[in-house]
Amino acid sequence: MFTAHIRENDKKVQSVREHSRSVSVLAAEFLRTASLSEVGRLAGLLHDAGKLRKVFDDYINKRNNMKRGSIDHSYAGARYLKELAADTDPMTKAAADGIAHTILSHHGISDWLDADGCDEYARRTSKNDDYDEVLSNISEVFPEKDAAPMLEKATAEWINAVKSLNSISKDKTEAAFYIGMLERLIQSALIDADRTDTSDFMSGRETQSEPDYSALWETMDERMNEKLAAFSELTDSISRQRRSISDRCAEFAQHRTGACRLIVPTGGGKTLSSLRFAVKQCKKYGLKKIVYVAPFMSILEQNSDVISEFAGTENFLEHHSNMMSGIDNKVELDNYQLFTERWDKPVIATTMVQFLNTLFSAKTSSVRRMHRLCDSVIIIDEVQSVPIRCTDLFSLAVNFLVKQCGASAVLCSATQPPFEKHKLILDEQSDMTGDYSKDFEVFKRTAIIPELKQYGYEIGESADFCCEKFRENGDLLLIVNTKAQAKKMYAELKERLGNEACLIHLSTNMCPVHRKKRIGTLKRFLRRKMPVVCVTTQLIEAGVDISFSCVIRAIAGLDNAAQAAGRCNRSDEFGRICPVYIINFKAEELRHLEEIKSAQIISQNIISNTDADLLSVDIQTKYFNMLFQRYKDELSYKVKDGDNDTTLLELLSTDKDRWKVKKSTEKFLSQAFMTAGTLFEVIDSRTKSIIVPYNKKAKAIIAELESDISPSEAVELLRKAQKYTVSVYASAEKKLIEKGALSMNQSGIFYLKDRSFYNNEFGVTLEGAEQEVLIY
Repeated sequence: MFTAHIRENDKKVQSVREHSRSVSVLAAEFLRTASLSEVGRLAGLLHDAGKLRKVFDDYINKRNNMKRGSIDHSYAGARYLKELAADTDPMTKAAADGIAHTILSHHGISDWLDADGCDEYARRTSKNDDYDEVLSNISEVFPEKDAAPMLEKATAEWINAVKSLNSISKDKTEAAFYIGMLERLIQSALIDADRTDTSDFMSGRETQSEPDYSALWETMDERMNEKLAAFSELTDSISRQRRSISDRCAEFAQHRTGACRLIVPTGGGKTLSSLRFAVKQCKKYGLKKIVYVAPFMSILEQNSDVISEFAGTENFLEHHSNMMSGIDNKVELDNYQLFTERWDKPVIATTMVQFLNTLFSAKTSSVRRMHRLCDSVIIIDEVQSVPIRCTDLFSLAVNFLVKQCGASAVLCSATQPPFEKHKLILDEQSDMTGDYSKDFEVFKRTAIIPELKQYGYEIGESADFCCEKFRENGDLLLIVNTKAQAKKMYAELKERLGNEACLIHLSTNMCPVHRKKRIGTLKRFLRRKMPVVCVTTQLIEAGVDISFSCVIRAIAGLDNAAQAAGRCNRSDEFGRICPVYIINFKAEELRHLEEIKSAQIISQNIISNTDADLLSVDIQTKYFNMLFQRYKDELSYKVKDGDNDTTLLELLSTDKDRWKVKKSTEKFLSQAFMTAGTLFEVIDSRTKSIIVPYNKKAKAIIAELESDISPSEAVELLRKAQKYTVSVYASAEKKLIEKGALSMNQSGIFYLKDRSFYNNEFGVTLEGAEQEVLIY
């Protein structure tokens, strides 16, 4: 018997045969809904074949001095599979190679062709580390009589999947990308099966098979119907239209959906309507999961409470980094981390960052959960927040999830980018609510009024304009493009309106706890109908449930204007059409904000050439068409691969530049997964996270970080400190260092030395460019 694992507490042994068979069963189950169960079964049986030799058995039993990771136990199963298919036809060989890739990389993704043109697959499968010994023992996991039929079944599944994917695109790059996604899907199931079985053995527990969730969908449907029945007594036009939108979404769920759009005006109840669709789609077609994706913390936390209420906390997972900072119990934390790696709850709310990382990141924990998107309804809220450089990757990945994984994808927003013109394949019947013109008519509660000057407003002029509109309306929300501008305008308005209004400043220079407290204060002022002025950046625009009678927005994109309008007269509580003014600032500092500058130019062009409603779907579509045309060369995520200019789409498909180095014809199984996954970022990494001494808890964390602590203790403190961190750009970091404000502990963690560099009005007191930061 060859040993795979030894349990620490009782020294019980799990054999390679036992482990391989268990992983085989799990991987087959994980891939069943993607019609790849035989692929999973084959990969699971062979993934640890390299452990069938004395040197590994001695290592695991501590009979030699080999170090962890020094023995390549993955190559043997891949080589065996490659040799098994050696005398077959080209497609069967390709299928065997594709499956062998996942065996080789079941501990981490690889580049199959490196930057020097070296073939990693050929190198690994030509290794000879005790291979004859492995072959002599292979029947432990893979009886010879089963070899040919298992190979035939598994390769047939892989070939059928490739043929199906080829039917949606004849483009060479797209076809290669889909094959790469197929490999990642299989790898995801193998990694999850391997880790799950290992964890079960080492802990002495047994992970249960995924249950039938039909009873849950029935319960959620009943709870939603009860909620809607409570709303039925409301007879105002907005309540009636919300019910109409919800009913149309429910009706749309009666047919099996691939990729579709939910275009709903702000305040139209798209969260509940999309959730109602998802529940009914799962209920009717036996789907396994609902995944709600949101770009910003404000939206996610707000809607997670709603979704959890219908699903029940035992069936719900809220996955984002800030959740971990609020868990103090170690057992609860370990369980939460496992849930976030496995995504094995039936209802999940997560961030755009975690969703895109699942599809593209190099982290094994991200790859592991990808197969959980099979047979799911994926609701992507505020879909216009997909970073523009990720457009092609996003569109093609959604196509793959729909075609191969049986997922339904719902793209939600009042302002929809034209993804269908950029590789996304929408259903023929793509708009969930059908004709949405009446929805926008009924929900028209604001009017966008451009008040642009030829050369822009001086700070004093803009402050005068704000004061005028505040006095006309009784409250005011001012949204500007940079933190520096917000600080200047706040100072000007405080000087002018300090005796007339409660002034609140909001910025990402404030830590999350601070921002949340300030937003709570703002909501309280508005509820009490107090005269209030809020000066902020775009962090307020997405999902923060507040409502002013007047909004002024510094010109940016027209989608920003629409989002700003969503913070105005949300429920028609003012009984009139309320104004949303667009103004421009003279000498606005946007040096590092090229996307905002481009958006301004496009917005000004449209404003100058139309009298139409700037909130209309037609105008918003025109804006996005112009924006995407402006960035047409950047939609595939431009990157540097060594000295070469390329894109992540190329690295994840044909990898043609590396084939030029090799001076050979491109192949479809040569993706640079590790390079692409390492380069892939949703959040701009040019920022530095610093911990701020906001309150006693934050100061206590900083004090502990300054003491002599171990790396593991530092990691634990960092987790707790997440809600007290602020992301600053290099320029702000440099100024803080020059002023002696910033310290770094022995683990390389940055923190502000004392409260004098952090105040209640502005947060971190030194200025930096503002960009809304996606949470992860």
